[in-house]
Order: sequence, then C-alpha cells, then structure tokens
Amino acid sequence: MNNMIAYCGLDCTKCDAYIATKNDDQSLRERTAQLWGQLNHVTILPEHINCEGCRADGAKTYYCSELCAIRQCAMRKGVATCGACPEMDHCETVGALHANRLEAKRNLQQPVMETERIMLRPWREEDAEVLYRYASDPEVGPRAGWPPHRSVDESREIIRTLFANDHIWAIVLKGSGEPIGCIGYYTSDESNIGIGPRDAEVGYWVSRPCWNRGIATEALRMLIDYCFHEKGFRTLWADYFPDNQASGRVMQKCGFRDTGQLNNCSRLAIGSDRPVKVMRLDNRDINCQFST
Repeated sequence: MNNMIAYCGLDCTKCDAYIATKNDDQSLRERTAQLWGQLNHVTILPEHINCEGCRADGAKTYYCSELCAIRQCAMRKGVATCGACPEMDHCETVGALHANRLEAKRNLQQPVMETERIMLRPWREEDAEVLYRYASDPEVGPRAGWPPHRSVDESREIIRTLFANDHIWAIVLKGSGEPIGCIGYYTSDESNIGIGPRDAEVGYWVSRPCWNRGIATEALRMLIDYCFHEKGFRTLWADYFPDNQASGRVMQKCGFRDTGQLNNCSRLAIGSDRPVKVMRLDNRDINCQFST
C-alpha cells in the first residue's frame, strides 16, 4: 500500500500538516496548530506541525507521534494499517473517523498501487465512456471470456455492479490519467477454478493500443505483491485460452507455472465450452526473480 496512506486510511498528502511541511508554509502551520489544539484540548505549537507522513519515514507532528490513539493502536498491534486488522469493522477507536470520512475506510479496503508508468485504482462511474471505447473492441473481451460492451450505459452499469468491490482495479496510464484496462482477483467462491479458501484467481485485460508494451505484466506484478504480502493468500491461480498466447506469456513472466491442467470455466460469459490452460504461483515461489 502507498505509504502516504495513514494507519487510519486518510491520505497524508491532503493533510494540512504535510502540506505545510512540504511547502514550508508558516501561516498554514500556525492555523493548523491552533485548530488541532482546540479539537484535542491540548497545546500544539506551530513548530509541532512538521510531518512527512503517518507511515512514511521522517518527521511526525506532536499529535501523530504522541496523541493519535489510532496510530498508537496500529503500531502496538504491529499491523501495516487498520485495514490489516481483523477488528477494523467493529473498532471503536477508528470507527468514529470512518463514519465521517468514508474515503479513509475505502483507502484501506482497496489501495491504490502504482509504478512510474501506471496506477491501479478503483473504477469510477465517470470512467464509463473510456471503458466503453476500449471494452467495445471485439478483439479484447472474447479473449478474456466476456462479450464486447454495447453502449456507454452498459459500461457504466458494469462499473456500478461488477467493478464495485474491493478486488477489481482500473489500470490507469499516469501520462493520460486514462483507464486502459482492468485487473483483479477472485476468491474461492468466485473462481472459475476449484481453488482453496486461502487461494485466489487473478485476471486482467488491457486495451488493444496498449498490447505488447509490458503494461499487463507490470500490473500483474503489483497485484501479485498485494495478494501475497497484504492479503496473505497461499497460492494464486490464472488461466487463459490456448489461442491467447500473449496472456500466457504475461503469466510466465510473473512466475506462474503451467499445471498441465485444462479446465472448462462455466462462469465465463463467452467461451465456457472451450478449455483454458491453468497456471499456478505459490507464495513460497515469489522470492524467485521475475523473468524479463
């Protein structure tokens, strides 16, 4: 998870203390110190407003380091964020904040992941037009087992329903800010493969203009890291139609091994009568170097 997301889920880059520190804004320091002091009934001085991020290396405000009960609780439990704590949904310590700041809980439930070139973020309804532009291509969907989108309204409804969860992300090009694909994972009760309760199946697609640019590989590597190190899955599974060799090469580059198993996927909207090749990646294998 982005280390600028605080233990509670708030985005540190939007915090006045962080902004004042980054911009060396003394006026904002003074206003923030006064407000935080009033809210917490303690004396907070402008020189205390010096923070480089709740979970990032570097300086912390007096409030964050000494007074924030949420941060102290997470550190005491040794969790990466409150999102990794099994008690989060019933926690009184962070619950009041989440009741008033829904985006904080969402940040913990579905992190934004990024490299220099791409970002994985939740889908938004305003993505419908660009999703339709790429998902209506008859060369894209059928390769992944779903039919081309027929309208912007259909794409919008898919974002509202199928994509409205914490395990499917838009693949976004940072240069344009435009979603050019989709990636996610499915748990054992959603998977097309008979997998265990500690396993997940991954899937992805990218738009045709972005084929053969390494984008799917880059996105899948981020998802693998998240699934193993944040979600704690034991084994990841993936599958592809034998005539879609490009998808199989992406899996191989990311360490997946061919199981030799062929499987018919009854849940696919297209191609449920065609066998797919089943691939596997175990957590213990993740320390092996990704191939290039």
